[in-house]
Amino acid sequence: MAAVLAKKALIRKIGAPNPDPRYARLESELLEEINATGVGPQGLGGRITALAVHVEYYPTHITQLPVAVNLNCHAARRAQAIL
Repeated sequence: MAAVLAKKALIRKIGAPNPDPRYARLESELLEEINATGVGPQGLGGRITALAVHVEYYPTHITQLPVAVNLNCHAARRAQAIL
């Protein structure tokens, strides 16, 4: 389920916060901290390292902490054509 939710978070529209205010605040704080590292695109330095952080949640047993992370590159391109 962690991998499914990570994919769901990846395809969420950039800038669309989590509907739950607790997780929306967490997303905002994580994005701020990530961009404060100064890593930048491709690790070459800069003030923008991540464009968005999306968090999804699902209940689990307290002794487990499943986590899945999906990354998408800045250079990812999309195109659409109607034939």
